[in-house]
Amino acid sequence: MFESLKHWFESSSNEHKLFDHADDEAIHIALASLLYQVIACDHKESDKEKHEFAEILRTEFDLNSAQIANLYKQVKPLNGDINKDLETIDHYLKQNPHLRMMFMQKLNHLISLDGVTSKEMDVFYEAQKVLFPELAEKSEF
Repeated sequence: MFESLKHWFESSSNEHKLFDHADDEAIHIALASLLYQVIACDHKESDKEKHEFAEILRTEFDLNSAQIANLYKQVKPLNGDINKDLETIDHYLKQNPHLRMMFMQKLNHLISLDGVTSKEMDVFYEAQKVLFPELAEKSEF
């Protein structure tokens, strides 16, 4: 009985987390790469965007500032493949529509920090297509 209560408490404390196996380096790199691609779309890296990048990684993975700075430096020179990053994110993202919407909300917030470009909207729509394929099938566009 105690073990089941302990397990329930541990799992409920992680319900706000979007990802399964959040300690896996693959999801850290994929999410950091996707977020950086959004930041770099307009060829400006504002402090607001960098702060939001760090906040998302800190919240989801409990990373410290040094780890976040290292990830930022690691993904900055990459020519990330957005489709590959989204597939990795989709693989690790919990199969919960509410949490998937929360992910899209965080992505949308990052996109809207410094105005929205068409490239940023392309990233958003591509993420929507990967995470919610049932919506893409119903779309007339």
